[in-house]
Amino acid sequence: MRLLDTDEEFTMKGCPPLNLRDRVRSWAFTKKRYLMLVTVFTLFTVALLARTAPHKLRSLHFGLQEDLGRPGVVFSAEDEWQPSSDWDPVFPVYTDFMPLEDRFASSIKNLTTTTNSFRTTGAHEYYPYPHYQSDEYRRRYKGTFTPCVGPRGKRLNESLDDSVSGYDGMPKNFPNAPLGSSRVLGLDQSVCFERHGRFGAYGSSLSGGRPKHSANSPSDVHWEDLNWAELQSKCIAENADRFNMLPRPMPGKASYQKHPPDSHRENGIFKSRSAIVFRAYDGFTYTEDMLRVMRSVITELALGSGGEYEAFLLVEVKDTEIPIFDDPDAYEQIVEKSVPKEFHNMTILWSTALWGKLYPKVPEHARNVHASQWLPVKYFATKHPNFDHYWNWEMDVRYTGHHYELLEALDNWTRNQPRKGLWERNSRFYIPTFHGEFSDFRDYIQSRYQDEPTANREDISIWGPHLPSGQTSTPFDDLPPLGTPAPANDNFTWGVGEEADLITLLPMFNPDTTHYSMKGAFYNYPTSLLPAGPPRRATIITFYRLSHRLLSTMHLENTHDPGHHMSSEQWPQSVALHHGFKAVYAPHSVYTDKYWPAKAANFIFNNGDAQRIIKASGDIPPAGEGSGGWESVYGLDREHNFHMSTWYYRTDFATRLYKRLLGYDVDGVGGAAWEEKHGTFCLPPMLLHQIKEIDDPTNESAHNAAEAEAKANEEAFQKEKAESEIKALIAASESGRTPA
Repeated sequence: MRLLDTDEEFTMKGCPPLNLRDRVRSWAFTKKRYLMLVTVFTLFTVALLARTAPHKLRSLHFGLQEDLGRPGVVFSAEDEWQPSSDWDPVFPVYTDFMPLEDRFASSIKNLTTTTNSFRTTGAHEYYPYPHYQSDEYRRRYKGTFTPCVGPRGKRLNESLDDSVSGYDGMPKNFPNAPLGSSRVLGLDQSVCFERHGRFGAYGSSLSGGRPKHSANSPSDVHWEDLNWAELQSKCIAENADRFNMLPRPMPGKASYQKHPPDSHRENGIFKSRSAIVFRAYDGFTYTEDMLRVMRSVITELALGSGGEYEAFLLVEVKDTEIPIFDDPDAYEQIVEKSVPKEFHNMTILWSTALWGKLYPKVPEHARNVHASQWLPVKYFATKHPNFDHYWNWEMDVRYTGHHYELLEALDNWTRNQPRKGLWERNSRFYIPTFHGEFSDFRDYIQSRYQDEPTANREDISIWGPHLPSGQTSTPFDDLPPLGTPAPANDNFTWGVGEEADLITLLPMFNPDTTHYSMKGAFYNYPTSLLPAGPPRRATIITFYRLSHRLLSTMHLENTHDPGHHMSSEQWPQSVALHHGFKAVYAPHSVYTDKYWPAKAANFIFNNGDAQRIIKASGDIPPAGEGSGGWESVYGLDREHNFHMSTWYYRTDFATRLYKRLLGYDVDGVGGAAWEEKHGTFCLPPMLLHQIKEIDDPTNESAHNAAEAEAKANEEAFQKEKAESEIKALIAASESGRTPA
């Protein structure tokens, strides 16, 4: 199969094969045939130039240079790529794009720094925390930071064994991510982590020897004797003067304030607190990898920050007949049986049996964990109301970098995003090679929308609450500031410095005109809104951060008449949309194993915008629909474009990369033999989803051997059983009786 390297070649899928010259030589025996070939070739060339010239496609050196990523470039509708006549938007030939997986075969031996020189030094401790004792930090925040005790019994500022280490530099020739930019979010993209430096502090079962220049070789810990809940409680107690530990009030209460005036308090402000809510179920398999990940999250986020985060394990009990809410012994038995001992005291059990009492207005068929996974999170928030935010931490998410750096970068970046044009940006993938810098992306999207409400126009930027027709506003809705009745009155200032009520890691698209499978899962809204339904947004992968006020408002919507409700991937975004809360899509880097030409990536992943050009229809907003629309990439017949990416709910590529990081040999890359020759496999910081029940290679080998032995024993048993039955039949026939 031919591999397409450039945008020109991408639009020329019908061009002659690569061996055309050889065919001409073997075929042009006569002058007549030769002239015929020249004529056909000339006509074909003219037609091809007429077709591609208006698109201004650029050649790419080896197909890897960023073809439209220069800062300051903003594109108009005329510049947008349009597909060739044989392009199939349902099954695009993305497999023909140049493969990049060999570029991900990175190790600590092929790192380059920003000066393009090779690193010869070893790993170093990676410390992404602020300078807590600096005058600047102490002036800004209340209280005094006290380093907390880690899993080895030492304070973390004194224990190198509890630290994370990395190597300076990026892997040589490492591909750019076609979707999003972690650099824009403020994440360090000049460091590479191998498994020992990244996870060695959290378990000693990693395969292979440590690299020669490792920063440390951590001492062992008796993890089963550890009590993570106790460590966190002591840490918070020692740092209590840094935080507002009072319960956050519910919206609608007299004490409720939409924006607490922390920034105006004297002597600094309280540091906000977030709960990390791990989500599991009884029967969940805690592999060694999963245990290391949980330990790393608790250490790096809760203990390393001095209590800015606190981790909990929320476990669903599948058997609703077990009386976990009434029988303490039954509760403890489930915890003992289902959860590793080190996490016992941070575990909270729940079951769907509770929802009929707490949320009777939610339809019974929609109370399961898949359709209503926010019910247990809201239940948790009501029991633990002294947090500003709650991270819904899915167990199949992995981050190859430092967890504190990731969450703080997401918090800081989303806090600084202005409200103007926010919902329009949220609906689109940021594609650096197409849009340029993020400021160009912001201006480009804003230029598509009207700042002033006008009659008969559908391309008006969302400004403030966007309520369903007929629904009245509430006292806790977020209204634009006085004097800014329309976006035209605001210079991208409203919302800057305001905490996000919702953070997602994929766009928030309008599901109404897509083939998204759950778009019709909304309940108890007026039938007058049908068939379209209420205004709503959806985001794939529910690894979100939600504010206390958003969860509280979702609770009120569920419990007050008429009991509004939607499916899990629509509910938080839609409540934020209706009430004017600040919701932000954070465009982190999503890598793929193929090279996506810039305009092709925009056409597929922001297809709702492309439809505006290709299908001139009055039913499509003139500004486009971003990643939504009839041919949205989220449709079941189109989402295969995500399957070889690093962030989607069904992808193989994320697993392949992560297994190599753990020491697996995946198609000849990674594993002991490969690392002996090339060096320990490493990756820059990136989010991966989904990673399902992966164990260490050493454990997996033992597991496979035990499984093979069990299979052989079962086969021997079945053979012996069959022989015994045959003998019984023979004996019975000889005696003239029926065998027992």
